[in-house]
Amino acid sequence: VRVNASWMELFTLYAQGDDIRARFIVHLSDFTTDRSATPSRVDKPFLEQSVAMPEDVSYFFPRGADIFGINVRGSVSIRKLLGSRRVVRAIRTFNLTHMNRGRNAYQASHCYSVADYMQAD
Repeated sequence: VRVNASWMELFTLYAQGDDIRARFIVHLSDFTTDRSATPSRVDKPFLEQSVAMPEDVSYFFPRGADIFGINVRGSVSIRKLLGSRRVVRAIRTFNLTHMNRGRNAYQASHCYSVADYMQAD
């Protein structure tokens, strides 16, 4: 299963043996220790604590400024990751930023005020 917006992958869910794995595309600055878009400042302890087992999470740096990819292995770890307020906020922020990039095929079907509300506390 893949969720794209304007031809950009936002979330992917794959079969992996008897379980699943997922990939999330978010802003790097939401996952660094100092909120910068500096790859060497990735908050590895936070990522490792956000899943069931530290080896269930890995990450990569797609092309583009402030873009970050998170790979998570196993349904238990995916559920735990999505239970983190910081992670959910980062997913919402990335989607809101992506919607607001300019005219796109999905722009007419989005309500920015609802997205802003969902992104807030």
